[in-house]
Amino acid sequence: MGIAVKRIFVAGIAALALLAGAAFGGWQWLNSYVETPLLNTSDYELTVEPGSSLRSVLRTLAQDGMLAHPDAVRIHAKVSGTGDRIQAGRYTLSVSTTPQSLLEQLRSGGVDLVQVRIIEGWTAAQAVAAIKRHADIVDDLELEVLSRGDGQPFLDTSAHESLARLLGIEQDSIEGWLYPDTYSFAPGTKASDLLRLLHKKQRSELASAWAGREDRPTLPDPYSLLILASIVEKETSREDERARVAGVFDRRLQRKIRLQTDPTVIYGVGQRYDGDIRRRDLNDQNPYNTYRVDGLPPGPIALPGKAALRASAEPADGTALYFVATGEPDGSHVFSETIEEHESAVRDYLKKLRQRGN
Repeated sequence: MGIAVKRIFVAGIAALALLAGAAFGGWQWLNSYVETPLLNTSDYELTVEPGSSLRSVLRTLAQDGMLAHPDAVRIHAKVSGTGDRIQAGRYTLSVSTTPQSLLEQLRSGGVDLVQVRIIEGWTAAQAVAAIKRHADIVDDLELEVLSRGDGQPFLDTSAHESLARLLGIEQDSIEGWLYPDTYSFAPGTKASDLLRLLHKKQRSELASAWAGREDRPTLPDPYSLLILASIVEKETSREDERARVAGVFDRRLQRKIRLQTDPTVIYGVGQRYDGDIRRRDLNDQNPYNTYRVDGLPPGPIALPGKAALRASAEPADGTALYFVATGEPDGSHVFSETIEEHESAVRDYLKKLRQRGN
């Protein structure tokens, strides 16, 4: 090898060594940088919208003064295999959050969950209204929630039918088919997905209650259990009374006595209900008026919870055929076997209301 060639070879080796050293030094710096906390001095809330890329998220952090070298973090993510695999949601970045821990959060979906509470005894319209107005839920339901005369939410027939198709419900109404509970979810969750979750949970709870039921001719199928449980849910919120109320209704059904329950009347009045039940409402011939029709109404009137479903599947034994509120703040009822006892209890209840000025 000539002297000139040898010099060129040695210079090339030196250049490669310098490049290798620079690359090694650069990688060391990058590894050190992604383990250095972000520039925030207090907790920072990061919202990642569905469809967002890692580049756009890092750019937002840089614009907010949180990140000095967004491209370096993106390169590290690419080399380490994270890439753009990030999940939408709301994230809280503490003062100890590093770019590396941020990437892990975005990849695993370790988001801050939010909640919506669906109350036992609500109507489906109230549940849908709560979901549609929730700030962290994407409303993809193309329907309008109306108002009843008393200001409560109301869904018309077309809205019920549309939602029934969405959830795959055989009936033309979703009433009763949503499970009341507190649900945690990531911000940006679609309303339709949340409704599917509520419906799946109610189907599961109904199946469980139906499997543990007493064999009674008054409830020929799971849907009839759902209907009865919705009435029990509206009649009492007391744990110690649900099975007794269900027992009263079961005995009335067996003896072909009309249920004569006010909550079904209110449901049947529909959008016209303004807070008071009038004589014309009790005389109305709609199929939910259990003062005028025999047996169960054609569908549920509210969203029953687990306790009401279980109580309706396993009603308490007894002889009572009537019950009325005591008028006490505890929400208790008086149960009676005869119409005379019941009428006396009703008079006592009305007397208490008059004494209180109601």
